Amino acid sequence: MLEVFTVILTLILISKYLEDTLKIPFVLIVIILSYTANHFFDLSILGDNFEAIMYMMLPIILIPDVLGLSRSELKENLPDIFYLAVVAVIISIVLAVGVTYFVETKYNLTLFELLILFTPLMATDVVSVGAIFSKFKLPQKLKLYAEGESLFNDITAMIIFFFIAIPFIAGEELSAADLLNTTIYTILVSIIIGIVVGLLGYYSFKIARESFSQFISIYVMASLSFLIAEKIELSGILAVVISILIFKYLFDKEGHHKLKNYSAIFQHLNTPSSNDLSFRAYKKEAYFVALFANAVIFIAITNVINIELFFKYQTEILYTFALTTLIRYIVVYLLIRYRDLSLTWSNILTLSGMKGGLALIMIVSLSDTFVYKEMFMAIILGVVILSIFVYTAFLMVYLYLKKDAMLLDTAKEHHIISKDIHELLAKEKETGAYNEVIFEDLVEKEISKAERYSFLFSIVAFKSDKKTLKRIEVLHLRASDYFGKVDRETYAILLSHTSIEDSLIFAKKLKGIIKHQHIAISQYMPGDSVELIYDKLDVALKDKKEIDIEV
Repeated sequence: MLEVFTVILTLILISKYLEDTLKIPFVLIVIILSYTANHFFDLSILGDNFEAIMYMMLPIILIPDVLGLSRSELKENLPDIFYLAVVAVIISIVLAVGVTYFVETKYNLTLFELLILFTPLMATDVVSVGAIFSKFKLPQKLKLYAEGESLFNDITAMIIFFFIAIPFIAGEELSAADLLNTTIYTILVSIIIGIVVGLLGYYSFKIARESFSQFISIYVMASLSFLIAEKIELSGILAVVISILIFKYLFDKEGHHKLKNYSAIFQHLNTPSSNDLSFRAYKKEAYFVALFANAVIFIAITNVINIELFFKYQTEILYTFALTTLIRYIVVYLLIRYRDLSLTWSNILTLSGMKGGLALIMIVSLSDTFVYKEMFMAIILGVVILSIFVYTAFLMVYLYLKKDAMLLDTAKEHHIISKDIHELLAKEKETGAYNEVIFEDLVEKEISKAERYSFLFSIVAFKSDKKTLKRIEVLHLRASDYFGKVDRETYAILLSHTSIEDSLIFAKKLKGIIKHQHIAISQYMPGDSVELIYDKLDVALKDKKEIDIEV
């Protein structure tokens, strides 16, 4: 086992290095290196225990993705995400099953056998999508569509597979009322489990106090909600998502609960359990742990690949891949046209439909007595591998070609109307500040340089009128510094190669110009993403100190 663990760590290390150097997605490199490593090392234990490994890693992978969800954005776009994650999945399954039932004559598969085949392919991989999207400047709504869909379509696919398709294949007689009752029961009880475990997890987090114990309590909460739901044959993924959302909601609301007249137990909700600095560190560490877990899953996937079966069922694999791709485009296109969004989004969302290990988990769980298990495993594994390589390759190229269009779409989200990219790149005439979109892009580039050359930088933000802003030039900003906007009312200065001490000296000079206004400083630390830096800035801006620093 130590040899296997060492190989896994080495593969992850090399893959991450190559991703940073070659800008090729981590997942692709892991799969290629892992398949090669199988010829030199005995990693068969990963393939033999694939289902157990997948179930163990799933809650770990979900934690950073759910913690990163914005409740307000999720609530605002809930109808669209519901369509993509539930309605579109059902439509896609019906179309795929219906078309194949009428055109397929070689195997004479029944409707429910086809349901077994196509349902797993509706679950997409949120980590792969997020990894690719993080490399490009994209509209927040587009990211939310893709990542929200990937989180919740897994739930829909698993409910249909385990509570509808499998029972029918097993010979159970289910009426429409039975199906409806089973679905409602599964969703409601999974949600209840998520809420209860989320509350327990939150109080465990508060009681722990010590940083390591708090960090582990989050993982215990996610794993426990998944385990309980799966043990009683419900939706483990839904339970995990709900538990983390409940935990995140309670943490965000600390100090804001109006419970003065209630018992000491509820009053405890108002006591801060962890400072923002610690919680940001947890989110950062959770991302690294999830990266490891995702890599382990894809390394395990390479150990269930059977090239001979791929060639044996190559026609079936290519047909299934082409059909599911076409259907995905159709259901996505309907939403994009209805919302009157750019048709470019249809192509991006279609290509962001990479499949992952969850599809294999479903098909592996089939009984060995199922006559088409070998063929279905070959088809689904083939489509998973094809979607990862083909979708990723096309998506990377397409996003690169459409980067200017994506910048303009992002500008529209910030209510910045620009005719073309040159107008968007221009500074604000009255103040000389870069707009929100360009300034954020500059921050992302500064992060890349800071990671490569190991230096720190700061962002100093403040609110001011345009007359006062004209005096900013007396600060004599360096060529490497940038003046821009964080939002419509907040201006900021990016100070390159700047320590916390130097940022504070600069802030005091700035204070002499803007007088009574509060100044916020967000200090970049190694491993920070642009989201994390802006999160720190948001916390600092809400503080009542004259100058607040968040590191």
